[in-house]
Amino acid sequence: MKKEIYNTICSQVYNTLQEGEDLTIYMEGENSQYFRFNDSKIRQTGIIEDYNVTLSLYYGKKSLQATTTVSSDIDYSVKNLISEINGLRDPLSLIPENNFTAFPENFDSLEVYREGDLPNREEILDNLMKIIDSDNLTGVWTSGKIFRASSTSKGTHHWFEKDSFIFDFSLIDAKENMVKILYPGSDWNKDNFISAFNDASKRLQLMDKHKLELKPGKYRVWFEPHAVADFVDMLNWNGVSEASLRNGSSCLLRMRKDNVKLSEKFSLDESFDRKSTASFNSRSEVSGNVSLIKHGILQNTLINSKTALEYGLTSNYAEDVNSWGMGEYLRAPFMHGGDIKLDERLKKLGTGIFISNIHYLNWSDNLGGRITGLTRYACYWVEDGKMVAPIKTMRFDDSFYNFFGDNLEAVGETVLSRPVIETYDGRNPGETTCPGILVNDFELTL
Repeated sequence: MKKEIYNTICSQVYNTLQEGEDLTIYMEGENSQYFRFNDSKIRQTGIIEDYNVTLSLYYGKKSLQATTTVSSDIDYSVKNLISEINGLRDPLSLIPENNFTAFPENFDSLEVYREGDLPNREEILDNLMKIIDSDNLTGVWTSGKIFRASSTSKGTHHWFEKDSFIFDFSLIDAKENMVKILYPGSDWNKDNFISAFNDASKRLQLMDKHKLELKPGKYRVWFEPHAVADFVDMLNWNGVSEASLRNGSSCLLRMRKDNVKLSEKFSLDESFDRKSTASFNSRSEVSGNVSLIKHGILQNTLINSKTALEYGLTSNYAEDVNSWGMGEYLRAPFMHGGDIKLDERLKKLGTGIFISNIHYLNWSDNLGGRITGLTRYACYWVEDGKMVAPIKTMRFDDSFYNFFGDNLEAVGETVLSRPVIETYDGRNPGETTCPGILVNDFELTL
């Protein structure tokens, strides 16, 4: 969909509002090509063009929402949205007022484009099929444009458009050993992909060795950036939200109440500088960069407009509740890098565990910051800076107050962006950008 079509639909809908009513219209859309591979063969292919809309109708201190879809057919889309608004009017008149409900402030309109160089359908297949037949590959390729748009009846109109691709795949050998690779970007480079694929293939060959079974205990560990991203993303769940701190459920409560600090090597921002996702939220409010934790010290939290009204705070225009039930969550987390160069990480590790991926994370003690999960796929035992053998899957249970705190020995120099890969509600432009980390005492439990 083009920006002009979206703006035309919105303008015509706003002209139908009755006296005292205000409206926001938020759109999440995509135009994507996808391929699903199994046994290094194409099993499914298609094109998805989808534009989901959330309408928020306000009358004073009352508000109700409805969700529907729009298309490039302006007349049909306008009629559909007007029908949804009509369906909100009667129930809106019946609900009580809410003192924490307010129509968003007016912001200068934004247009943000993250343009890329994406291959067309034939180029994708030509590039991939000549490479992936050397190993048994299973995975999904998605590429194309992702859209976000938000506007208000007061005249704000925001537009975000991003070119991106993700190749989420696993290489599997005859013994069902597996190496999982997430290869994202906005500019396709065949040589870079071949290099990443060959590296994954070499790791798979190492997986053919006898797997070591480690005993429960504390180990020296190098975590690759995508594993670190999983830990950082846990802070979205009763973490960096100011509301969760106020109601006593946040894992950062010790940092707020008891002045507990993490390692001075740990710094985390909400940063929109990389244009990975829109800086405006579903209410058309524009967020700036927020320094959350700086050199281990809690600086700020994410505060949306509802929380600001409820507790008399200044909002930094964090997002409201998403489809997963999370509010005031990170949309563009950025963890600062350190000084370990990419080709020195095994040497710095010395003897210990190299962890590429972690899975099934959950809080085992939310207030204590303890996270449990599993090592998965390509994780190796390292001796004297060399990978020796893969390890059997292990469960871990440790607190980020340890591995982002006193036990954080060093941080990688190179930061990598791990995109959101869930597509239940469509492609998401968000990314978590992290370096690898070296931890000198990480607890494996069984």
